[in-house]
Amino acid sequence: MINTIQARVIGAMRYSMDNGVKGAKLTLMNEADAGNENRVGFEVATISAPYDILDQLRPLADKMPCNLEIDAEMRTSQGKMTMHAIAVRQPTASGHPQAAPADTKQAAKS
Repeated sequence: MINTIQARVIGAMRYSMDNGVKGAKLTLMNEADAGNENRVGFEVATISAPYDILDQLRPLADKMPCNLEIDAEMRTSQGKMTMHAIAVRQPTASGHPQAAPADTKQAAKS
């Protein structure tokens, strides 16, 4: 199942090993839950991703850290649940896809 999350991405890196294994990881930073007495400040986490995801992030490099929408799937790895990013994109201002702009010429005639 793929979930869409919003997170503050502070960086990304990719790797290619001699044995042909390729991949990437996104580094995220989020504020600690204010209701948790055992944490303050920020939490840092990583999400695995395909090697090519860095190409999606390269145009945003000068804006990082920035909030991004991440399509991620839950995977089981060594008995633990992990998140694996499938796609990343900038969120719209409202969090929803933007409607096409109205035809201003037609609106002016009315």
